[in-house]
Formats: sequence, C-alpha cells, structure tokens
Amino acid sequence: MRTCCSFAIALASLILLVSCRGTGQVVPARVVASLALIDTLRLATPAAGIGRDGDGVTVLESTGDRLVRLSAGLAPEETIPVSERLTPARGVQSDRFYYYVWDDKTVYRMSKEKLVLLPWLGNVRVAGMARYAPGEMLVSDAERGVVWYKTLFGESRKFMGAADVSWPGALAALPDGEFCAITGNGRLAFFNRSAIVVRTMPLPGAANLVAADESGRLYLLERGRPALRVIKDGKTSTYELAGTTSPSGMTLLKDRLVILDTDTRLVTYALP
Repeated sequence: MRTCCSFAIALASLILLVSCRGTGQVVPARVVASLALIDTLRLATPAAGIGRDGDGVTVLESTGDRLVRLSAGLAPEETIPVSERLTPARGVQSDRFYYYVWDDKTVYRMSKEKLVLLPWLGNVRVAGMARYAPGEMLVSDAERGVVWYKTLFGESRKFMGAADVSWPGALAALPDGEFCAITGNGRLAFFNRSAIVVRTMPLPGAANLVAADESGRLYLLERGRPALRVIKDGKTSTYELAGTTSPSGMTLLKDRLVILDTDTRLVTYALP
C-alpha cells in the first residue's frame, strides 16, 4: 500500500511539473551574493536622475539647469547647461542625437548639436522610457496608464493601452526588437515593435526599476532597497549592492552597473 501511495504522489508531482512548463514563471534564486564594487563618486549637487550616454553616464542635477556627462570610470567629461530650467527635474535619457529630460508634466528633447531644450511630449507623467529608434522613444504614462510612441519628427500616438498591458511602469529595450515593462499587477510584460504582448511572467519580488543588457538579461531594482535581481533564461539570481544604502536610480553600461545612491553619489559594480 505504501509503495502504491508513493508512486501516486510521484506521478502527481510529475504531472504538476509538466503542466507548469511554458507559463512564463520565474524560478527564484535562494543564494544571495554581493556584486563587486568598482568605484564611487560623491556628486557636487544632488541628482534627479541618471541615464546611459554612449559609453558613459549622464546625470541630471536636481536643480534642473544642467547635465553632467561622466565616463564609465566616473570621470567628469562635460557640463551641459539646460536652456530652460526644469522645476522639478525628474529624469534623463539619451540616444546618439538627443538628450531627453522631463519634469512632472512634460518631456523635453535637446539636440546634442544645438543644445536647445524644446517641449516634446506634453501632459504626461513619465513612469518609464525606452529607446525605440534614434530620435524616437516609448514613454509609459503613470497618469493615464498607457505607453506613448513618439517619432523622430514629433508625431505622438498611443502605442499600448489598458487592454494591452496593466499600468505600465519602468521600461527596457531588449535585443531583437522587444521591450519589457513592469506592470501594475506585479508582472513583467514583454512586447514587440508592433505593440503585441508576446509573453508575461510574475515579478520575482518588488521592483520599480528595470534595465536590460545586450544579451537580454534583465536587472530589477526597488528604489530604497540595495538588492538587485537578475533574470536570465527564466532563473533569478539575487545580489546585494554592498556600499549602497538607498538606490534611487540605475543604468547599465557595457560592462558595469551604475547606481544613483540617495541622490548624492554614484556607485558602479561589475556585472555578474
């Protein structure tokens, strides 16, 4: 009788395992390690946000009147005045040709050649931004719960609505023309350039910041908590950000992770 019961339990477990395949679930990691700290930099002025800029990082100062560009090694390279002061300054992104900065209501675009700040997308509260193409961005709107597509020549249209994804937040561009969004119902939604959601999976823990590297590996962070979750091939690894106390921003460079800590300093780590 015991043999029959053991066989039944084993068979039921096997059926359950097989039935869970392809559901997009993330397998959480139990081992917590520390990322190798590379460098730190105390900022002269608190920052409102950071973003990748080529091989370096751009800092938007909380005063809203200038950008500071740093190398991957956190060496100052250029100070860029903002032609119209942002009040309050909230975030920064860039691509090959433009800087994008925003406050509570408007996204502005500034050509790297002319350095004149112009309104680009109005009546939006930015929750996330991802590069779609040079001069074009996807912007998730925390006010309306949608994703906007903004073209090179200024046209804007709704890219995804509530029927597509639930309250999209932070965004990341992935390889092969895909994107990822943290949603309001605690999931990661993956979608393509045609705004079609191709798969979803549950978040492995609380997160409101996301970045992706060239291999498609995802990096997830919750503001205020120095713990990084990395997802690769459906498996999650958790890393302690030793040396960071209260992260408020994150960006990825080619070979390192840059953390904005307590808005007052930058900390870089080797990628796992």
